[in-house]
Amino acid sequence: MAFDYGQRRIGIAIGDQLTGSARGLATVRPGQPDTDSTIDALVAEWRPDALVVGWPTRADGEPTALGPAIRAFGEELGQRHGLAVYWADERLSSHLGRERLRRSGKDPGLDAHAAAVILEGWLMENTRNA
Repeated sequence: MAFDYGQRRIGIAIGDQLTGSARGLATVRPGQPDTDSTIDALVAEWRPDALVVGWPTRADGEPTALGPAIRAFGEELGQRHGLAVYWADERLSSHLGRERLRRSGKDPGLDAHAAAVILEGWLMENTRNA
């Protein structure tokens, strides 16, 4: 399961190691009363093996100003669910996520699509398909 953390929205996606594909599930807002319970319900429903959190860097490779908040979010999430947390380069994820946007009422939103892009990149780099 992957997360694209932002100050206004958190995109959530689920993926499959076998196919290397991912899809957006939902978008939640940080700091809202139902944010943790929504994330907890998705983790319980999908039972991921690990969590992947998008890690933003500047062109020089240094983390952005949002880095400490993202690190705290990912570490707390991993501890809360007893799962390993992996950090993945999120550069261009929002741009590529826009290409996935669908015009249906059930679309999970740009941030969820960006999380799917992050997860697919991580799966491509970190799993070996037989």
